[in-house]
Amino acid sequence: TLSISTFSQEIFLEAGLSSSNFEFTNSAGQELENLNSVTKSYLSAGFSHEIFTEGLDVSLGLSHNSYGSVGSDDVLGNFFEYDVDYLGINLGFDYELFTFYDFTPFVKASASYEFLLQGTQRLNNQVFDLKGVEEFDDAGFFFRGGLGVSYPISPKSTIYLLYTYGQSLDLEDASPNSNEKLKILMNNIGIGFTLSLPPKKEKELEDATETEE
Repeated sequence: TLSISTFSQEIFLEAGLSSSNFEFTNSAGQELENLNSVTKSYLSAGFSHEIFTEGLDVSLGLSHNSYGSVGSDDVLGNFFEYDVDYLGINLGFDYELFTFYDFTPFVKASASYEFLLQGTQRLNNQVFDLKGVEEFDDAGFFFRGGLGVSYPISPKSTIYLLYTYGQSLDLEDASPNSNEKLKILMNNIGIGFTLSLPPKKEKELEDATETEE
């Protein structure tokens, strides 16, 4: 008899705070100064599966990420504020380092492809919709990496804390005469919950010549 077993599988839900800031370069190649970070929230959920070896997981999921930045122009006296929400499709890897008194530190790296859901820019007392503004409305890649620690709260579930730093690749205005670029940077801290899924039943392959006793 040959038995085929499967690696463990989990679903997860994670929520937390994201301190984000923008790096914006105008068409003249000048970086917008006096931008400051804003703290907003994020939420992600998905499915993870152990691969290759014990403690190494790959995950696939969706996330809702809110980013922002505020600043002012000392010369003209303008105040500006950005507020954007993105939907992300996430691919991640995490690896458990060791276990000590049931606490398990792990490292995590992930990449996401994110689309603008909604966004606004406030300039003094005016508010502008960022939908259709190239560098904001352009879907882009985001990369994150960090450290976490998990703790079992039942035989089938764990709770974890996670810190990650991340940034986007340049989000660009594709217009022929524009060199405007936007990069979003973020520090995330979150709390998550995992639930192990029941393993698939082992499949047995019996030798055709084996007789029943």
